[in-house]
Amino acid sequence: MISPTLVLQNTVDGIFLGLFYSLVAIGLALIFGVMDIINFAHGDLLMLAAYFAWLGSVDLSTDPSITALLLVPTFFILGIGLYYGLIQPVIGKEPLIQIAVTVGFGLILQNIALATFKAEPKAVPYSIFNFSYSIGPLTLYASKLFIAAVSLATLLALHLFLNRTHLGLAMRSIADNREIAQLMGINVKKLYALTFGLGTSLIALSASLWMTFGQVQPYLGTSFSLISWVIVALGGLGGVVGVLYSGIIVGLAESLGGLLLTPSARMAVVYVVFFLVLWFKPRGLFGRR
Repeated sequence: MISPTLVLQNTVDGIFLGLFYSLVAIGLALIFGVMDIINFAHGDLLMLAAYFAWLGSVDLSTDPSITALLLVPTFFILGIGLYYGLIQPVIGKEPLIQIAVTVGFGLILQNIALATFKAEPKAVPYSIFNFSYSIGPLTLYASKLFIAAVSLATLLALHLFLNRTHLGLAMRSIADNREIAQLMGINVKKLYALTFGLGTSLIALSASLWMTFGQVQPYLGTSFSLISWVIVALGGLGGVVGVLYSGIIVGLAESLGGLLLTPSARMAVVYVVFFLVLWFKPRGLFGRR
């Protein structure tokens, strides 16, 4: 019989995991919501950033979370470059063309990683968050607590940016109606580039946090792409709040599913929850369209 303490422990772990998943998915939701771009290279960009975080951590003998200070601005510039070189030509094209371009780019990144780093998973040898706290019957790992706190703070900052700043409101107006936004004098192309750069920089932050406790291998991006699309679809383009709640639901389903069934079935539970939600709410929990 499963003890209540174990259920409580997995619930807390599931919430922490869900907050991290929300951070992973928010870049995808931002790009898709503002630009209508179906970016299937999302997870592979995270994989690429995770390798850079691993390299930086090993070479500098520092925690991978510190490498985010360098990776976030670097990937912001990389994202703007990718927008002009890869994404801009397929803006407004058929979804199949966008999928083909982003899937192809993701496969290129996978093969480059496989040729460069081989298939063996890489992990950092040391993390400053490699300890835990005990609160009653609960054990809180410092790395998970730190990741959850950074994820929540980043989501809050992004929510305020999108709702309280001129630039954020301009992005939201493009998401609502691009033609009217253009008539109001908003430079849509420039904001598209900034949006893709911002989304890509959030991927780099997620990758740096992931490497504080996870491993990276060339196919890491596939699982993160799938989980990100599940969260975005579950939230129904409901903004930061929708992604936050959807991420926590996915995290709880994975953590408790692995406890109540078997660890190998935890992702099956996630997809069952996903299908049930879309069955009753086809537009997602916070769907607007």
